[in-house]
Amino acid sequence: MTFLSKGTLRHLSLAALAASAGTVSASADDGLFTDPLMFSYEPYDAGSTKTILVSYRDDSGHKNIVNHTKKMKGEGKQVKEKNHKLKKAHKLKDAPGSSGDKKGKSEKDRRLRWLQEDQAIMAGFSVLELETDDLKAEIAAISAIEGVTAVEQDGMMHIMSTEYEQKIRGGGVVAEHIREIQDAISTTADELPEEDAEAHHGRRLAEETPYGIDMVNASYVWPKTPVMTEPIKICVVDTGYDLGHEDLPKESDGIAGFNNYGQSWSDDGNGHGTHCAGTIGAIGGNGIGVTSVNPDPSKFTFYIGKGLSNSGSGSISGVRNAVEACVEAGAKVISMSLGGGGYSATDNAFYEDIYDQNVLIVAAAGNDGKEAFGYPASYPSVMSVASVDVLRYHSSFSQWNTQVEIAAPGSAVKSTIPDDKYDTKSGTSMACPHVAGVAALLWSHFPNCKNNQIRNAMINSSNEPPSDSKNTPGWDKYYGWGIVNAGNAYELLKNGCEFAGGDSNPPA
Repeated sequence: MTFLSKGTLRHLSLAALAASAGTVSASADDGLFTDPLMFSYEPYDAGSTKTILVSYRDDSGHKNIVNHTKKMKGEGKQVKEKNHKLKKAHKLKDAPGSSGDKKGKSEKDRRLRWLQEDQAIMAGFSVLELETDDLKAEIAAISAIEGVTAVEQDGMMHIMSTEYEQKIRGGGVVAEHIREIQDAISTTADELPEEDAEAHHGRRLAEETPYGIDMVNASYVWPKTPVMTEPIKICVVDTGYDLGHEDLPKESDGIAGFNNYGQSWSDDGNGHGTHCAGTIGAIGGNGIGVTSVNPDPSKFTFYIGKGLSNSGSGSISGVRNAVEACVEAGAKVISMSLGGGGYSATDNAFYEDIYDQNVLIVAAAGNDGKEAFGYPASYPSVMSVASVDVLRYHSSFSQWNTQVEIAAPGSAVKSTIPDDKYDTKSGTSMACPHVAGVAALLWSHFPNCKNNQIRNAMINSSNEPPSDSKNTPGWDKYYGWGIVNAGNAYELLKNGCEFAGGDSNPPA
């Protein structure tokens, strides 16, 4: 798997990305990873039904899992098994910074531990849904199956907006982040000339251009003619999409989606997914609402994966199901403004497998406002996006770590919400669709490029953030390589996909 160039251009070192200061260890009590630089793991609560993710090294391992579920059914237990075979086998890896030391652990500890053997082969995984009042016993039994390489309990995922964080955590640090954002916007409006201040904040035009669209320089590419034989497909894995919104593409524009949690992709009861979709592809030039990174619905098409429920939360397996549906539908870019839980060895291999299919995955770095890894953004195969404000400074809520790759506008971003309305939201959730939208915009003009070349083009052409204590020349853990710039990346790609970075051969 090739991620990024190691040529003369500015590039991202995967070795550097893999390094972290924390140490991952297994708890003898619960078998879950702990790390001061990671989110704490939060199991997904689906009532009496528990979901377990089980990876296997080969077909015989999967057969043994199926036989085990048959045995469970024979004992009167309720269990369902869904298989996902990877396109090619991957090695399971410990989390960044893990010593991988298994010595001194009891057999029970090893069985309960998520990652049983570092570098073990994973050919696929089974998703088991079962009713049990003794989950640890079930995990231990499944871990003992011949051919099983890792066992994980399904984890919680949620949207990455500061409003959601404030709702679930209350006031405190998140509320302070929001106040800082509001103060920064007011200060910006005071410092700008009157006509510029009105354009950024205040006066309502017939159609507004949110400040982020200008910051990422999307309009530079708009007059160019895409060369793809069909519109590029962008998948938004989120809470859904308000189908029928006055300023968003309709079914006649080729939009389709994947239902989940017993809810429809076309019903966004939360509004978060619709807001993210608006940044990527709100219709431009129609005299209403807002414009977007991709304002012409004839040049792209949406696929919506209901990865999260209307509550704004969901599960790792639910997100995976949505991502799989995106890939099967032919999406080239997947935007994931979500996260939660700790590192998952099987999840890491899953996203590597998707990346090897020439799909670019973009995710929000997280809103914890401190140094911490968030997933899926911190997997090496996923492009991790930090947030900046209207002045291009690092947003106070935006997490930083050695996996942050690029930055984009995420503070006070205006976009679409359900019922033909518009709202301003903040979070790395809002930064992520700017980068995903730029990736799709570029790929539609350079369809022969690979995902890692589009990724490298954005990295190698990014704008340097303003000088401050967090910004260092080149890469840093706050801004990554800098702020994404569609125009610069376009000019770089004009020289050839290889010049942007990465090899020219399609993924094996």
